[in-house]
Amino acid sequence: MGATLILDPFFWGLALLGLTIVGVSKGGFGGGLGVVGVPFIAAAIPVNQAAAIMLPCLIIMDLTGIYGWRGQWCWEQLKRLLPAAGVGVCFGALSFHLLSDNALRIMIGLIGLGFGMQWWVQHVGFMQSVGQEVPRAWHTRCWSMIAGFTSFSVHAGGPPLQIALLPQKLDPKIYAATTVVFFTFVNLIKVVPYYWLDQFTQEVLWTALILAPVGPFAVRLGILLNKKVSALWFYRVCYFGLVISSLRLLTIGMTT
Repeated sequence: MGATLILDPFFWGLALLGLTIVGVSKGGFGGGLGVVGVPFIAAAIPVNQAAAIMLPCLIIMDLTGIYGWRGQWCWEQLKRLLPAAGVGVCFGALSFHLLSDNALRIMIGLIGLGFGMQWWVQHVGFMQSVGQEVPRAWHTRCWSMIAGFTSFSVHAGGPPLQIALLPQKLDPKIYAATTVVFFTFVNLIKVVPYYWLDQFTQEVLWTALILAPVGPFAVRLGILLNKKVSALWFYRVCYFGLVISSLRLLTIGMTT
């Protein structure tokens, strides 16, 4: 049987743009901007199909990021993050047919927008920042589980993971490397339930194969940008990305 492909030029344009942004974000630059991938592609095709096409591309990006950030991640944080994320992915698989994509988008968008706006209000001086202790382990585990859950359906684990990790005030390189390991783990374990739920059609796999080379290039670009930008600007970009991507999710969730 010959290969079947999506022929819509609008889809291919959106897919290339979305994957480039996601790859740069996975390289450690742009933070929550990684959530735009599925919403971009879903403007041209169904959400479930967009998520399935993204997954193989994301895994290739993750492996590229692992190599680029090798040895710089924080094991202390990963010991808290990964088991909780696995639980979240299981919940996502079991509730696949119960919660709509738009309900997830609205929930994630509200959480991310509130968290990001609070940081910016304090950062620009509208509200005095109160010295806060680094959050405890339960905070990290709770938000990691939410990240695993939201990542399953629409690959939107970025905002909850940022809420888990940004308050830890890690060095930008350690932060970027830790998020790469997190999403490598989450995306790899998502393969089994995606296959179980019949998401990997022939059309999906052939389309993902053609798009896959975009990922490594974009990830390397993100790594380069991360290493060239100061810590202050890194966090400004991350929190700006969190606000913009959260608004994007809210818009999609409330208008489709």
